[in-house]
Amino acid sequence: IMQLRKGALHPYLFDGAEADPASTTVTDLVSASGKLAVLDSLLLRLFKGGHRCCIFSQFTQVLDIIEDYCNLRGWRYSRLDGGTSRARRAYIVDRFNAPQ
Repeated sequence: IMQLRKGALHPYLFDGAEADPASTTVTDLVSASGKLAVLDSLLLRLFKGGHRCCIFSQFTQVLDIIEDYCNLRGWRYSRLDGGTSRARRAYIVDRFNAPQ
């Protein structure tokens, strides 16, 4: 069942699915997943309007892909997962909620 969930999220969640991770472009990343393509169109529209966004996932590997996506887009982001300390989490949330 877990393999089916991974396949429904993004094919790069499988080992060896990405030919050369160092040369992956944002187009490669987005076009490989319909869900990421929809997320891409939403985020482009939101960020163009000056909005901020929170994305939640149960899988840290999906957060890794979203992190790569944000880096390739040149966007600033903050990541909270199970490895984030309580103090760091509070700092990130306060920074996110602060007026720009």
